[in-house]
Amino acid sequence: MPTERFYNLPDEKKKAIRDAAMEEFICAPFEKASINKIIKSAGISRGSFYTYFEDKHDVLSYIFEDAAENFEKLWAENVKRNHGNLWKTMLSFMDESVFKTKEKFVQLAKNIVDSVQVYGVTNGLSTSVSPRQYSLLLAMYDSIDKSDFKDQTIETFGMILYMIFFEIGKGLEWYYSHPEDKEKIKKILAKKLDILQCGICKQEVELECDKRSAL
Repeated sequence: MPTERFYNLPDEKKKAIRDAAMEEFICAPFEKASINKIIKSAGISRGSFYTYFEDKHDVLSYIFEDAAENFEKLWAENVKRNHGNLWKTMLSFMDESVFKTKEKFVQLAKNIVDSVQVYGVTNGLSTSVSPRQYSLLLAMYDSIDKSDFKDQTIETFGMILYMIFFEIGKGLEWYYSHPEDKEKIKKILAKKLDILQCGICKQEVELECDKRSAL
């Protein structure tokens, strides 16, 4: 997380750093984002940067702080409306919230979702996750009715969310170039959610699928 020294900066200075970082994260995948470009655009020295942040993950944490609060509110509203059903929640969340998101922020989110770091954390290959990120995941996990899940662990829930939001991101990429296809995109997402929820195996081979999943 950013240091106390960063939070003590004037709001105008914090905004300049945040805006510079956002532009860089939008223009490049997270792993290729340049700290040098961020500090040049923000008008700060490299030494100052490292008194504010440990690395670019800290910068990203700050960018998502305010966004996470708004995200949690929208998520909670959709969960309540759909009585804790994950699949209905995701469809209404995309329709009522995500389609209204600004294109730049969606591109930022896509670059982050595509990053090796996020893949590692979500799939159990890495444990590098900020307290705020874990808190948000836990809030989403606790809000969902998991009574019909075969695996109710938060790790599996995280994998499911990763897959769903990845598909939403891909759908939004198409939507911003082809807004006339909005309804088609929603139908495709609904089909993919159905596969995630119910699987594709026939009932008689379900046991074999379970055996493979246990390996």
